[in-house]
Amino acid sequence: MTSPELKCPSPNENKKDKKKRIQGYVTFKEGKLFGEWAIKKKIDEGGFGKVYLVGHSSKNILAALKAEPNEVSGGSAIKLEIQVIRALNRKGETPHIPEVFHAAKHSRFCYMIMTLLGDNFKTLRKKNEKGDGSWATLSVSSWIRLAIQSLYGLKILHDHGYLHRDIKPSNFALGQVTDPERAVMVHLLDFGLARSFAFHTNGKWILRLARGSVGFRGTSKYASPNVHDKLESGRRDDLWSLFYVLIELHCGLPWQKETDKAVIEKVKCNYKDEVVMQNMPRELRPIIPELRKLDCYQRPDYLGIYKAMQAVMTRYTVQPHDLYDWEKKENAPKALRPPKPPAWYAPDAFFGSDPLGIQSAPSVLNSGSRSFNPKSKQGSDRTSTIADADVFKMTMTQELTQDDKK
Repeated sequence: MTSPELKCPSPNENKKDKKKRIQGYVTFKEGKLFGEWAIKKKIDEGGFGKVYLVGHSSKNILAALKAEPNEVSGGSAIKLEIQVIRALNRKGETPHIPEVFHAAKHSRFCYMIMTLLGDNFKTLRKKNEKGDGSWATLSVSSWIRLAIQSLYGLKILHDHGYLHRDIKPSNFALGQVTDPERAVMVHLLDFGLARSFAFHTNGKWILRLARGSVGFRGTSKYASPNVHDKLESGRRDDLWSLFYVLIELHCGLPWQKETDKAVIEKVKCNYKDEVVMQNMPRELRPIIPELRKLDCYQRPDYLGIYKAMQAVMTRYTVQPHDLYDWEKKENAPKALRPPKPPAWYAPDAFFGSDPLGIQSAPSVLNSGSRSFNPKSKQGSDRTSTIADADVFKMTMTQELTQDDKK
């Protein structure tokens, strides 16, 4: 019998048959080995990819194996995802970012074995469903702490010159409840749509030149209006999407139950920012209007956003190690906590830092004395940029250099 990996497509194959065939490329039986890792069971799937629980053959370690067929539109996104994760972890294990332990490409599929994580934001919110059809939400105490960690993870990504471009609840996850270092740490996931917005060359960071028109990338419910308008994405748009996620966790979005992409776009792009943010804590209401003032080059005021989130915690008397909503359920496991804040955790210094040193956008979040003119061209006039053609040359040169070192 021909194995799924070797099965050839029929000349009369329809879309349904094609999907079934290429799904077979990433359908693995229990016990199948990938290097020193063995399949235990399937834990998730979506689109054409699948995620499995795997165990190491000689060490008492569990991990997640993510596999995707190569025969999908645009090719598998795992290669890009591996590139981004390894760039983020180049100097060692990075907080809020999973690790890749092993990866390879086969003729029909590619895969990576990475940190095994726990529930994502979508799953955690659904744990609060009441069964009466109402929209499940999280308490302010829970989502504001998740928000600060998510902002931390996004800034790490941005400080390495990458945009995520698909921020949504399922792309943030906590660690395993038994892992004291990661159990209550928010991890940023799925870098398959990531794109570099800046490159480090000759000792300095240079921004990538914005394209005139950009195809839609992301998830309709959470993409910023700029993405719907086919404008180049910037750091502002990842943060904009993060706030849509937070609104969903707090009270639900105005377009929450819409499923048609055209309807979501129409509703979203015709709502005023003040209306979208009206039910959020007052400290956070100016943030989306502030993000709207930025162009794709400008650096958002991460510190101002963090201070606004911190002010919410203070007003609601939230403590960092309070139990989360899902831990308060009867017989629910309580996640382990680190005995003290980790050495790397210095939020004021971190959010105020600008490793890229390219452009710092002014802010009115904390100081009424600083004004901002949305018509000024601070981003484009004062910033060095690099065109895509030059980016391609740089990338090819870097790849050749890396190959020479192997």
